[in-house]
Amino acid sequence: MQALSNGKYKSCLHRAVVNKERARKSLVFFVNPKDDKMVRPPKDIIKLSTREYPDFTWSDLRKFTVNHYRADGTTLQNFVTWLSDQKKTINLP
Repeated sequence: MQALSNGKYKSCLHRAVVNKERARKSLVFFVNPKDDKMVRPPKDIIKLSTREYPDFTWSDLRKFTVNHYRADGTTLQNFVTWLSDQKKTINLP
């Protein structure tokens, strides 16, 4: 959500509150676009401000979180740094 909104909305972290008195109820929701789909904010959002995050594919983010980094509050910024380093390594713009 954070990358799609160009930083306007913050992605929330998973949190669970447990209670010895009552059973926990959970609702699971995942968004998993196809691997080749580009993640980028809509054009009308980026017209209003500078880009906060580069375009990336869902597979890039998944590869990063699975192989290099557990998801937490700094994941997106660390991913952007990693992605930039990857592009420099293979000489992409």
